[in-house]
Amino acid sequence: MSRENPGARHPAALLIADGVAIFVGGMAGTLARWGLDTWTLAISNNYFTWSALTFGVILANLVGAFLLGYFKTRANRKGTRLHRLGTRVKLGITTGFLGAFTTFSAFGIAAISGGKTPLTSDFWALNGKFYVAAALALILLVVGVVFAGLGYRLATRDTPGGRAKSGRGQAR
Repeated sequence: MSRENPGARHPAALLIADGVAIFVGGMAGTLARWGLDTWTLAISNNYFTWSALTFGVILANLVGAFLLGYFKTRANRKGTRLHRLGTRVKLGITTGFLGAFTTFSAFGIAAISGGKTPLTSDFWALNGKFYVAAALALILLVVGVVFAGLGYRLATRDTPGGRAKSGRGQAR
């Protein structure tokens, strides 16, 4: 008796399962982002008055970039506990949870609205300071890539087997 690949007959079922995993992870990531923003609101109001961004937005993007670099690297390396996780769990954590947690759209709205909600802002772009918003976006993007690289380096430092492979098509 041979064992068939269950996805070979029903690829739509696999896509739906992937979508559900991403959706559930995304809901959790969105709630975590909201909780972080709420928890750090006092810090933002007291110490980040110079910036259009809140401390929560900056922290979520940098910590999330680091975690994504670390998790994705460890999950794609044989011999680690994270490598043993199923594809759907990995998708739920990376694309779903961390994707929603670090969403660039939340950063964009915070930068453009200048700390105001979209409903109370007369003119988006930091009340006319568009170049400040663009500079903050570039700085955070570059620093986010550095943090993702740090996560990658930390993940590869103590595991055997050389560089991590990325992508879903790798041999497991």
